[in-house]
Amino acid sequence: MLKRTLKIAMVFLAVLTIISCKTVQQANLKEIKPFVGIWNDTSNPGCKIVFKADGSFYNIAKEGGVQIITHSGTFKILSGNMYVLNISDARPDATYDLKGRQYANYYTFGNDQKTMKVSGVVDGRSGRKPLQWASDLVKVNTLD
Repeated sequence: MLKRTLKIAMVFLAVLTIISCKTVQQANLKEIKPFVGIWNDTSNPGCKIVFKADGSFYNIAKEGGVQIITHSGTFKILSGNMYVLNISDARPDATYDLKGRQYANYYTFGNDQKTMKVSGVVDGRSGRKPLQWASDLVKVNTLD
């Protein structure tokens, strides 16, 4: 009888623990939710950044009237004002060394969370100097 009661109590405790714990994906979604969406880069006309709920991102630039993906990868929020990009793919002719690199960047949301200032530094390629950059982003509904 004691064994049976102990087994029932352990199963109940396990179920209660599973129900009450957030999954990593749920916790991460809450963390990245303000980032998720399409952001128009007003500092660089024709450029956009898309942050997705699965933690992936891609940057788009308009060249010759056509939108192209310049680089992509994953992102993670580190703190209240810092995020990391892990860039898995980038244009082979990029001026800056992006592909296979990880960059920590800074962000500040506007009061309405529809605007965001981002900044960081990327390494130069082939002996070029690093680029310290800053952009003002505005959340939009479409890629148009």
